[in-house]
Amino acid sequence: MIYVWAMIISAVVTILFDMIYSKIQHEREVEKSWQALNDQLEREGKPRWDQMNHDDEGK
Repeated sequence: MIYVWAMIISAVVTILFDMIYSKIQHEREVEKSWQALNDQLEREGKPRWDQMNHDDEGK
């Protein structure tokens, strides 16, 4: 019976680890995308996305 519990706990830990790892990978990809966007804006001579005044959008 202890082996069954060990297998269940191992499976749960593996799933949690995979979820955390995929979240970290996703965050890295998002950061790379933002960096690419900001680099493109700088090449075009525009302000970086995080430096834009977003209150003026749509006017």
